[in-house]
Amino acid sequence: MRVFIISFGAMPAARAWLQETCTPFRLLLDPERAVYRAYGLERSWRRSWNLNAIRRYVQLMRAGRRWRGIQGDSAQLGGDFIIDSGGDVRLAYHSHDPADRPPAPELLALLRQLSTTRQGEGMIHERNL
Repeated sequence: MRVFIISFGAMPAARAWLQETCTPFRLLLDPERAVYRAYGLERSWRRSWNLNAIRRYVQLMRAGRRWRGIQGDSAQLGGDFIIDSGGDVRLAYHSHDPADRPPAPELLALLRQLSTTRQGEGMIHERNL
């Protein structure tokens, strides 16, 4: 199993994020956002800067995260996807706002289920907006 993080950010911001998070995963840059468009990830100023998202940023700063300012297009929404080795999308989670992410235990459970089910046949999970 391989995990990739895809960002449209620039290299200096990407390096800073990698150092800050110490992530073990590979980061791929997509400055033209071709992958974002291919997976139907939206842009929304209203949802990117809603009260829920602002609350989350305040929580992160109170927990010691450093504010780095706005990096790139703050209206671009993200998502989480699980794609099996055959290229089939097994989970498509389009974030409603920047703080909206699927719970890690659910992602891990799905990954475990896929690894024990023969190619995860018939298992497709999608969250619609």
